[in-house]
Amino acid sequence: MSLKKMMYATVALVTSWAGPAVAVSVPVYGPICDISTRVSSTTYYSCSGSSHTALDMGNGTCSEWNHRGMLGGSFYYVYFGGCANSCTGDGGCNGGAGNYVRVAGSNGWDWRQLHINSNATSGSKTCDRCALGLVGATGSATHAHVHADNRQYGTRSTAWYTGYGTTCGSSAYCGDIIGYATL
Repeated sequence: MSLKKMMYATVALVTSWAGPAVAVSVPVYGPICDISTRVSSTTYYSCSGSSHTALDMGNGTCSEWNHRGMLGGSFYYVYFGGCANSCTGDGGCNGGAGNYVRVAGSNGWDWRQLHINSNATSGSKTCDRCALGLVGATGSATHAHVHADNRQYGTRSTAWYTGYGTTCGSSAYCGDIIGYATL
């Protein structure tokens, strides 16, 4: 191959490579459109027990209010279902997560919302804060709530909500920002 052809091939290779994906910060909104929705667990279960490193949010109801996608912006929510709807937990379905959704980001980051009771809106979809199902207690949940966590390579990060100042008792209404996820 001539030197000129090798140079063109090298330029083509360099210009076609976009490099590593850059993680972005995304606003996270409350999951339930009811003003009584509150954060019930943060870094610790019930805000005083063993490590949890996620937010649990609820309004005291089960299978009534829509469980919404929490990320501000259009994202592809992959739905992992197959668990029977429950208001009191059903054990280890899907490894304890119950019915849940996951949004994949870059550099090993992802976003998950767990314990969904399924309905006609449940399924994989691209949307901006759309209905994903109903608030439930599928998997290893003891009561109906929405569990949300942000992970990098499987390790949960609390910075997305602690850095924003969300604490136990904070509003988790669907119009309120409760943190910023990394994706």
